[in-house]
This record gives sequence, structure tokens and C-alpha cells, in this order.
Amino acid sequence: MVSQKLLLELKQIIEQDYGIKLTMAEVMEVATTLVQFAETAMKIEAKRSGP
Repeated sequence: MVSQKLLLELKQIIEQDYGIKLTMAEVMEVATTLVQFAETAMKIEAKRSGP
């Protein structure tokens, strides 16, 4: 789970960089998707690197 502090930081970044105001539920969805993407990328890299 992503901390409240990080969610607020992500919300602020999205607002400042993209001019989009999201609800906290939407920010949580974005954060969860980013975490899942990073986990998948790390798994792929681990498989490519070998044991």
C-alpha cells in the first residue's frame, strides 16, 4: 500500500504537471497501477539477468 504522504505528493505532481485534479480514489488507482508496472518490470529484468 502507498502511504498517504506519497499519494498527496503524486496528486500534487499530476495537478502541477498535467493540470488534472484527481480525487484521492483516482490517485490511489494511478499509484497502484504504477506500483504494479514497476513490479512487473523488475520481474522481467530479473528473468533477463538470470540467476
